[in-house]
Amino acid sequence: MKSFKEILKNGFLMSIFSTVFIFGTILINNITKNKIICQKEKEKKKILEEVIPCNIYNTFEKKNYKIKNKFLGDDKTHNLWILFKKNKTPEAAIVETTAPDGYSGSIYMLVAAYFNGKIIGVRVLSHKETPGIGDKIELSVSDWISKFSGMHVSSIKDKDFTLRKYGGKIEQFTGATITPQSVTNAVKKTVVFIKNIPSKFNLLDGDVYEY
Repeated sequence: MKSFKEILKNGFLMSIFSTVFIFGTILINNITKNKIICQKEKEKKKILEEVIPCNIYNTFEKKNYKIKNKFLGDDKTHNLWILFKKNKTPEAAIVETTAPDGYSGSIYMLVAAYFNGKIIGVRVLSHKETPGIGDKIELSVSDWISKFSGMHVSSIKDKDFTLRKYGGKIEQFTGATITPQSVTNAVKKTVVFIKNIPSKFNLLDGDVYEY
């Protein structure tokens, strides 16, 4: 029969082993999580630079804000970058936005536009749309998303800024309607949001601004 000291010793060793195992697991999970976050941020930065042509992107200074707004598709906090000319005049913005009603779920995007409503560029960050059909919103699959560049949104009631199937001027892609219409609606709402930024600009200094 084991002595009390041996039982106590074995229990102590098991306790140490369990503690080391638990902290090791937490550490590995944190390292993995941080790597994933870092990788996503790198991918986002790359897309951020893609959404605006270099000849335009390099003419601006940028400042990041956190924002919440119903026009951005959900109640989450979104990144907003205000683009300033060298004379510190704000002229355009890039914002993370969401199309909540994609065929297979939410579609996350970056939209860049001038404050007059002219679109600079749109890029998809992530989605779960059907491969071979809905994934044509990706620039690597189709150039459909690039056709928003140079277009203008006048207001949320802009009838031209919808698919041709519904009387607008935007082409859908073959085999899908829900996905391109979801993206189109989100782009329109986001540009309207961007157009309203100048009137709210002096309120953007908080940690997260919501309106």
